[in-house]
Amino acid sequence: MRRFAIVALSALFAVAAPRADADVLLPPVLQVLGNVTDSARPVANALVIALNLKDFVTTQTFSSADGTFSLPALPAGIYKIIAVKQGFAPAVATVVPNKPSQHVKLSMQNEKRARNDSDEMWRIRASLTPDILHEIDQVLAAASLPAYQLPRFKGEMVSMTGVSDQPSSAVFAQTSVGMESRLGDTWQLGVKGNIHRIGDPSDEGSFASPAAQSSVMSMELRSSPTDSVRVASSKSFWRYKNDAPNSSETDVRSHNIEWQHGAVNFGVRYFAQENLFAASPYGSDLIELAGGTSLVQTRRNDLGVSLRVTQEIVRNAAQSTLRTADVTTNGSFSLVPALLFRYGLSSRLGLEGTELAPRAGMEWKISKDTALIGSATVKTYDSSRSVALPSVVVWSDDARNLPKYVYSFGIVSGDEATAKLSAIGTISAVDAPLRIIVADGYEQFWDGLYVDSGDIRRDLRVSYRRGLGNKFAIDISTTAGTATPAHGGPTKSYVAGDVQSIFFPTGTTLLISYREIGQPQPNHAGYRSERVNVRMAQSLHLPLDLKLLIGLELARAENSPFLLDTLDPNGASKKYIGGLAVNF
Repeated sequence: MRRFAIVALSALFAVAAPRADADVLLPPVLQVLGNVTDSARPVANALVIALNLKDFVTTQTFSSADGTFSLPALPAGIYKIIAVKQGFAPAVATVVPNKPSQHVKLSMQNEKRARNDSDEMWRIRASLTPDILHEIDQVLAAASLPAYQLPRFKGEMVSMTGVSDQPSSAVFAQTSVGMESRLGDTWQLGVKGNIHRIGDPSDEGSFASPAAQSSVMSMELRSSPTDSVRVASSKSFWRYKNDAPNSSETDVRSHNIEWQHGAVNFGVRYFAQENLFAASPYGSDLIELAGGTSLVQTRRNDLGVSLRVTQEIVRNAAQSTLRTADVTTNGSFSLVPALLFRYGLSSRLGLEGTELAPRAGMEWKISKDTALIGSATVKTYDSSRSVALPSVVVWSDDARNLPKYVYSFGIVSGDEATAKLSAIGTISAVDAPLRIIVADGYEQFWDGLYVDSGDIRRDLRVSYRRGLGNKFAIDISTTAGTATPAHGGPTKSYVAGDVQSIFFPTGTTLLISYREIGQPQPNHAGYRSERVNVRMAQSLHLPLDLKLLIGLELARAENSPFLLDTLDPNGASKKYIGGLAVNF
């Protein structure tokens, strides 16, 4: 019966296909190229299957890091092109041989947000043979083997350099290399490295010491999608201007080992810093043990717990030693399908004090594709502490801190497959010094915002994703906020925005980033930096997946304490960026 249904479906497509003139021959072979995306974001390592509806022969490949794929030359025929990957609902498209070259856009949808009333997958399954169904089920299974996610070996390399238009501005060079491979049929190994080096504009030597450098190396060994071991090491340093109060070099190092088995995870982290904070020019060494697991999981309930134990030795005159233990619980309860409640408790125990902060939140689905979300965390108990070291966080990440309170409210609307809009506002009272940084792979890693204890932070995060037909997709995200001292004083501010677009017929991607940071200084000379980055990647459509990278960076820094932006106190710089990216 299934074979008869496939033959009938093939005949239907043949009748519906545009008829060629008698003098025009259909191409003997097809070249099928395409992209696999989740809105404007590429989906890497997706299994792409071409099923010939005439003889049921299948051809397979995998999407590359940027979501593109290229199938081998296919015999003329009507094909179903199917993309599957664990965590996503499958995507399908039909190809009719009316021209020799076909471009297919497969837009996948996050499995958790897939429409419950969609029966597209059942229609796909009804037209597939048992062997293909078995392979797809193995890919989608929670314990699927990495043999169905990666070929035997694949790699990628990106190399860029930025050259300034004036000798007083720094230049940079950045190279990243990544390789992934299968070991047998049950193990997957990945190695990645990245180095970002910024020259010293005041040093005219050919091989002079850099003004800043960041290097990262990581390795991951995985036996299944839920079982893995990861080792990572990073090192960054930069120098202040020679006339700054603290002209010594800043040094930050981190080493991590992480292990995951299903819902259980455990990690060991070592973090060392020297002269990271201008207000406290001393160093510290921190070692951390952290782990977590899920305790209860049902259709309506979910409860988990995590524990983090840290010891930090501060290299100051007193040689202070700080020991803390953080215990966090998280749970959720679905009262009805449209209303989900979240709850939890964060606590910090140590010789320097004890803190308790319960939290609660909810997600209310007011329509099929729109939900209101809200949460509140309030510190109900806080004993006095004699020492409070600054922490490093990324924008609105407060996972390692317990503010006096945090309130957030927002709206999420749309469908991942077509358009998605989210807007979330947050207000919090900072209870310990913070250094807020941006880590998106392109932004200068030393630049950041200092937030003092007692400041009131206000943040707004907005993102929008939309696919326009089958040729264009766009992704917009922005974050803006302020930090105002509770007892008066200058306000710190930051704005970040990104616009990313993909034009599928030519394989062109465009990324525009904007960063602005305003930071008052102790000498009443406000530090402000503004950066605009425009990056474009163009596929060269060669047998080797090679892309040309070009870009432009405009920057302006006022009263910068660093030696990295420009030698002029109130100067601007321009960098022309070029490079290559290759997948192999």
